[in-house]
Amino acid sequence: MKSYKFRINGNQYEVEVLEVDGNVARIEVNGTVYDVEMQREIPKVKTVVTAAPAQAKQVRETRPAPAKDPSGKPSDVRAPLPGVIIQVLVRPGDEVNAGQTVCTLETMKMENAIKAESAGKVTAVNITPGQSVLQDEVLIVIG
Repeated sequence: MKSYKFRINGNQYEVEVLEVDGNVARIEVNGTVYDVEMQREIPKVKTVVTAAPAQAKQVRETRPAPAKDPSGKPSDVRAPLPGVIIQVLVRPGDEVNAGQTVCTLETMKMENAIKAESAGKVTAVNITPGQSVLQDEVLIVIG
């Protein structure tokens, strides 16, 4: 199929992809054949370089996934779609109100304001700007 040459820590590797069947690839590395199980594709983080003034982006308001339990137990703010975190507006220990924007997620060239479903204290922030996230990944925990 395809051949590649890699240099890892000063060592040269010649890799040939022999076949791919579902999530298993049969590869040959320096003459030795391996079956490699692939778990998932790692999303690419895009680098933005601007030379001219940037255009204003349209911001679309989204609702986060419903809180797990309104009885005071921790609720998770989850990613509605896969994308890249643009900004994080809260830190652990911050008090948030229901409907308050806690972070901004870029998906399909759109910026989405991610809001808290319930009021409470932020107990965990699992994201940083520039980080790629998957759909339903827990971004922020509110206790």
